[in-house]
Amino acid sequence: MAAYPELNGRVVAITGAASGIGAVAAREFAAQGARVALVDIARDDAEALAAELVAAGGAARHVHCDISDEASVQAAIAQVTAAFGGLDVLVNCAGGYTKMLNIEQMPVEEFDKVIALNLRGTFLMCKAAIPSLKASKAGRIINIASISGRTVHATSSPAYGAAKAGVIQLTRFLAWELGPHNITANSIAPITTLTPRVAALRTPEQVEQMAASIPLRRLAEPIDHVNAMLWLASDAASYINGVSLDVNGGRVMF
Repeated sequence: MAAYPELNGRVVAITGAASGIGAVAAREFAAQGARVALVDIARDDAEALAAELVAAGGAARHVHCDISDEASVQAAIAQVTAAFGGLDVLVNCAGGYTKMLNIEQMPVEEFDKVIALNLRGTFLMCKAAIPSLKASKAGRIINIASISGRTVHATSSPAYGAAKAGVIQLTRFLAWELGPHNITANSIAPITTLTPRVAALRTPEQVEQMAASIPLRRLAEPIDHVNAMLWLASDAASYINGVSLDVNGGRVMF
């Protein structure tokens, strides 16, 4: 693991931090000495992870939030800044979908739900965080998009792909508008990642079949994406702005 001593003491808010990629991000930012806010609606898991990080000598706390609700988001950012004295890095990991439906099958309610979780939530978190990030000397926004926002996959949801494409374009607007305030905004577009949830839903044979389509011949692991997050949050990436970083093992190349 690369070391980024400049992250020591910086305040990092991570949505979707209770599980999956977000939980690994919380652990790794804490290992770098960052003070971490675990912003998640899953109270029990987030509080357990925060306790784990504190027991290991880190500074962490759970902040309960429904990212699709503006009042909840504003309250969450207020809690983060009150607890830690500011905000330096916002990582928007929360997202996903639960139903595999094509466009013809998809009820508008399902479409709206997926857009709210993946695009509206990212917008609301960024909007609420901007005043605090402007006060930081190293403001960073890192939005988690998806390979589904970069190309079409038969194994993904059309609503999810549309939302993640929107996240990528929203990130470019953030980069353009916030650059004069020394805030960078970038996105990461992961491929299907071998989280516990993904592993539980697929047989070893299915995982092997998916890996065969990737030049590196393996699925991504959460740490692959977190390594990119750490770099984007570091001083080494201070001139990287408005980029969509494809972390997909070469599955899709632009």
